[in-house]
Parts: sequence; C-alpha cells; structure tokens
Amino acid sequence: MKKRNSILILLLSLFTISIQAQQLTRFSLAVEGGSEYATGDMNANWNVRQDVGYTNYGWDYYNQDYGTGNSINSEMTMKFIGIKPEFAFLNNLFAITSGLRYTRMNSVLNMNSSSSGSYFFLRDNASVIGTELYKVKKINEDNDYLGVPLELMFLPFPYEYFAFYLKAGVELNFKFNTNRSIEFLNADMKPNQQKLFNQAGVTPSPFYSTLYSAVGVRYGKGNGLKYNFEVLFPSQILTTNNSSLFVPRFYSGVKLSVQFPLKKASTAKPVNSNL
Repeated sequence: MKKRNSILILLLSLFTISIQAQQLTRFSLAVEGGSEYATGDMNANWNVRQDVGYTNYGWDYYNQDYGTGNSINSEMTMKFIGIKPEFAFLNNLFAITSGLRYTRMNSVLNMNSSSSGSYFFLRDNASVIGTELYKVKKINEDNDYLGVPLELMFLPFPYEYFAFYLKAGVELNFKFNTNRSIEFLNADMKPNQQKLFNQAGVTPSPFYSTLYSAVGVRYGKGNGLKYNFEVLFPSQILTTNNSSLFVPRFYSGVKLSVQFPLKKASTAKPVNSNL
C-alpha cells in the first residue's frame, strides 16, 4: 500500500506542476541507453542442492569449502534503450520527460567459479525412481519489456556548458517475450529442461514497474545538442516475480542519453479585445 501511495503522490505532483507551469521554454527529444544491476537473492523455488564442483579429466571433484569461492551465484541485470521527449519550463528550472523504453531483464543462476567445467546439482523430486540430480552449468532467463517512463527533473545550478540535476521517476512496463534455458553438463539431459521449469513453478510477471531517483550532469550549450550522464540511487522494483530465478531487493545503475533540440516554445499572449 505504501508503494502504491508513493506512485500516486509522484504522479499527482508531476501533473500539478505541468498544469501550473505558465511557460514552456524548451522542447527536445532524447535517445537514451543504460544498464542496471539488482541486488537480491536466488529464488528459493529452485530445488538447488548446495553441493558444487567441477569436472576435470573425467573425474568429479566436490568442494564443500565455500570460502574458496565455489558457491551458487545468482544475479539480475537490466539493459535498456529508449526515446523520449522532454518539456522544460519555469526558465529551464524543471523538466518533464516521458516516452517509450525497451528493457531486457536478464537473470542468471550458475556457479561462482572460473572453471569451465563447473556445475551445481538441481533436484528432480518428481522422478519415479526417487530424487534425481542433474548437473547444471547455468540457468538463464531473458524477459523483454516495453514500457513508459514518467520523470521529473530539477536543474538548480545551470552553468554555461554544464547543468547538474536531480530526477525522480516511475515506470510501467509490459512483458512481450520470455526466453529461458538450462545448460546441462551433459547435453543429453536437455529434454528435461521444461519439466524442471514447471517444478520451479514461477512464471515471470507480465508487468514490471519501478520507482527510482538519480543524480546527473548535462553537457551542452544553449539550445544546442546536449549529453546527459546520470547515476541511479538505490531504487525499488515495485512488482514481484519479474524473474523466476532472482528476487531483487533494490537496483542501481547508470544511464547515458543524447538530447536533440526541436524547438523553443513561446508563451501564448492574450488577445487584445479592444478595437
């Protein structure tokens, strides 16, 4: 409930500011790209046995000493590109941006080892012969989302060529594609892939929503071409089950964008009705 209230408050604030703004001073179009990294944990629905090892010269070696770095590794990254118009107002002190953004969310479950033959054990509890173990090198999942960001920027200290800014934003995405695969140590085990996904029982959510904030710097003079670089503060993913492999707590990242000026908006003057 608190997350929903935060979104509603931010959206209401953006709408109110845009209505009350009496002068649009700049209209531009930006092309953006960036990368984000989530901090969190492996999804507990996966039946992973915490024995890990590597294969060498036909022999199996098992390492129970997790201090050596042979442990299960799970991670989630988001890479995105987008295009969005920006409307600046109040003498470029504030700006509102929105547009269209494509995000690929990649989740990986593998063994934290430099050995090319490293693997971990994945249980098949539905086996008719009892608990069966598969040696797995990697589980990978890609979820593709198309979304609309809505952002408010505050540029308090503009200089001739530089401007520092703060940003708050929300984003709503819709999933249109999912690719999942399991890389077995023995490639002949590939036909068991879908069965293991079904046992995990986690279907990626069709929606992906975030609430984020960032600090950035803008380089460019006047109404010409501008370059933006920003760093995201630790931010929240509001939706759940966006990955069947990873449960995120928060995420951060960086973004680059190039901004093309389109026109300078003028203030509408009232029509004189006196003849």
